[in-house]
Amino acid sequence: MLRCRQKSIIFLINNAGYTIEVEIHDGPYNVIKNWNYSGLVDAIHNGEGKCWTTKVFCEEDLIEAIAAAMGAKEDCLCFIEVMTHKDDTSKELLLWGSKVSAANSRPPNSQ
Repeated sequence: MLRCRQKSIIFLINNAGYTIEVEIHDGPYNVIKNWNYSGLVDAIHNGEGKCWTTKVFCEEDLIEAIAAAMGAKEDCLCFIEVMTHKDDTSKELLLWGSKVSAANSRPPNSQ
């Protein structure tokens, strides 16, 4: 994307884990090392081309980041890492996770 001079805005929602996997089947394998995704993009960028990264922690930060991406940084590939709480999810997603969990715990269909 940098090589082709893309001017996209990429949002990565980082909840520091596998929230839905915990709902489907909890276990120690769902505790993962959280990556610094914006740092990874900076490392890939390595000063070549036009790239801007930021990490946001609240709604106000996000509004400012979007304004920057559409304003002062509009000539860059913009990567916005949005930090959320690991349990920040919708009721619908939790319900879906419980249904998948129930389906996964059934014995195999003998065909």
